[in-house]
Amino acid sequence: MNRWLWELRRLQWRLGTFGLVALLLLGGAAMIALAEIVPLRRDIAARKADLDARAAKLTQPPPSSPDEAIAPVSAEQRYFVFLHSLHAIAAKNGLTIPQVTYQLAAQDKDSPLRRYIVEATFTSRYLPLRSFVFEMRTLPGIRWERVTISRPNIGATDLEVRLQCAFVVEASK
Repeated sequence: MNRWLWELRRLQWRLGTFGLVALLLLGGAAMIALAEIVPLRRDIAARKADLDARAAKLTQPPPSSPDEAIAPVSAEQRYFVFLHSLHAIAAKNGLTIPQVTYQLAAQDKDSPLRRYIVEATFTSRYLPLRSFVFEMRTLPGIRWERVTISRPNIGATDLEVRLQCAFVVEASK
């Protein structure tokens, strides 16, 4: 114990008052780092991992209701879920689609796939149209066949859009 007291007095003599204050400040900073920063980093890493996992789940849009997603459904029911998702995505992006044509495409008798054609005509601005197309690309089974975008005159901000897409689904046996 005497040795430690002697070393502390010697350290005080060598460092001086400002050196001791600096040493105490460094010690306090180290304690704060251990008590605050290290747990905060762990918490941020855990939250980032949770956020990444939740973002990965959101790449596929949810179906219209959980019952239709869990239960085995027919091709027509999956097509109606697709139509509901189409209109929900359009409404989310502020688009109204007043004219839509739905039809079942001609198919082979022995083919297990059903192909539905959806044609829509509507007006939109560029950014809502772009986000609508981006979100529609995440729907499974959709294939864009034709998109026609025109502007009546160069000064108009609204675009006239005509799209044709196909929804392909496997028919139940």
